[in-house]
Amino acid sequence: MMDTIEIDDLARDFYKAISFRNEKAPDLDPVKILFFGEGALVNTSFLHPLGFTVESFVTSLESEIAEGNMSQFIMHELKGKTQVFGKLAQRISVYEYNLGEETSGRLPRGVNYMQFVRIDGNWRILSVAWCDENEDNIIPGEYLR
Repeated sequence: MMDTIEIDDLARDFYKAISFRNEKAPDLDPVKILFFGEGALVNTSFLHPLGFTVESFVTSLESEIAEGNMSQFIMHELKGKTQVFGKLAQRISVYEYNLGEETSGRLPRGVNYMQFVRIDGNWRILSVAWCDENEDNIIPGEYLR
């Protein structure tokens, strides 16, 4: 039970660390400390997956801001479920996000599949792979319960 509470906190810290406002990208260090090694982040929302390390992910956000494509990115978890086996864990995390546009209705949502590893008594994120919800990929009801 304690493991899942620690992973809940780590997932919340991840969403907080990658979120930003006022055209200021997240600082690399608070994101990097959450991960094991260089981390692996994979966006599967497009035709071909886009892979990042923690550092290249933050750099990509900085580029989007510099090019005027993004002024804020606020993401949080709607629902999460974690399974733990020994020093391994996985989490299905349903999220919603806002890129700063005014919205009339539901915010965009998606699913993160997160993997964790426990090192020296501390949980760290090993990888995060995600897919935004669309008409071809509707979030299953059991993910939201």
